[in-house]
Amino acid sequence: MAAVHAQARPTLVVAAAFVVAAGVMAVVPHRTGVWLPLHLFLVGGVLLAISAATQLLAVTWGAAPAPPVRAVAAQRALLVFGAGGLALGREVGAALLVLAGTGLAVIASLILLGLLLWRIRQASLQARFAPVIDHYLVALGFGVAGSVAGILLATGAGPVPGDRLRAAHLTANLLGLVGVVVAGTVPWFVATTAKVRVASRATPLRQRVQLGVLALSTATVAAGELAGSRAVISVGLAGYTVGLVGVALLLPRLGAKQLRWAGPRLVQLLAGLAWLTGSVAVAAANGTLDGGTVLLVLAVGGYAQIVAGALAYLGPVLRGGGHERLADGFSVTRSWAGLVAGTVAATAAGLALPGLLQAAVVVWAADTGIRGALLAHGNVSSTSPARISIR
Repeated sequence: MAAVHAQARPTLVVAAAFVVAAGVMAVVPHRTGVWLPLHLFLVGGVLLAISAATQLLAVTWGAAPAPPVRAVAAQRALLVFGAGGLALGREVGAALLVLAGTGLAVIASLILLGLLLWRIRQASLQARFAPVIDHYLVALGFGVAGSVAGILLATGAGPVPGDRLRAAHLTANLLGLVGVVVAGTVPWFVATTAKVRVASRATPLRQRVQLGVLALSTATVAAGELAGSRAVISVGLAGYTVGLVGVALLLPRLGAKQLRWAGPRLVQLLAGLAWLTGSVAVAAANGTLDGGTVLLVLAVGGYAQIVAGALAYLGPVLRGGGHERLADGFSVTRSWAGLVAGTVAATAAGLALPGLLQAAVVVWAADTGIRGALLAHGNVSSTSPARISIR
């Protein structure tokens, strides 16, 4: 436990830095518009958070040994270089740097993460957690496919028109990579955050059926986008919406006691899942995911809320230092202001109110940065990690 906590800390710190940078670039003038903050957030912030959280949770819930330190550090370094190189290369118009950032580093980091998770799966003592790792492995496969599509798009070597390839690139990454990881994790993570048992209805069979629905739906959407068929896209997105509703049905029952204890971090997780489901449903009705408003709502209302809620729990846990420091950390990250700012930002994105969206993102980023600095203050004990438990 101490080893995997020590491995996850620096990764999540860098992930938080990318998230804050994305918030800053959302309001600072630059050449590439919404593309830069979106990719800083998704490729830097979200993928680094996924890298840390998937390994941490797989080791913890699966009762497996921690992965090798050097391999974890190499995977983190590859992704940091990839995300930074991608953002810088696109902003300055350097095609080779974009290719290096996306094609070499990001893909290599995803493959290495998959190998680390497979190793954890093989050593796990808890077979009931295996379907969750299966979600992660399938998601990483979509991530590699989406990155390949990104290379073809950046170099102009795609076999289909650029707008179709761009849509498939977005789908593979947003729904296939990030979405499938979220779907596999949320039923377990909500239970951990609320200090309740995982729902008995979240059986391995149901989890694998859920994975099949989401994977097939993602592939259908991508195929429809490559073929230019809105009807196929709508069918795939409708199937994905059904899969997300299935995720909600696997959540544990929550009451006032859990909401009082976990507070805004639990509400933010649930709100993120609701925004994600709603945005995909709207995309299904429109016959496209590649729309500015839908993408912003999905990223800001869905994934950003989920990441914020997850970091609000994992940050104090990873700081370590015993129960008193854990309770103090949870108090620091108990941010109703962040929840309100996130909700306002998502609403503003849906209503196409860019001024309000920028203001809410600035408040959210500032609140996150200040609380992160307060959480990091003081000595961190690497020998007394707080344990993640599911009752």
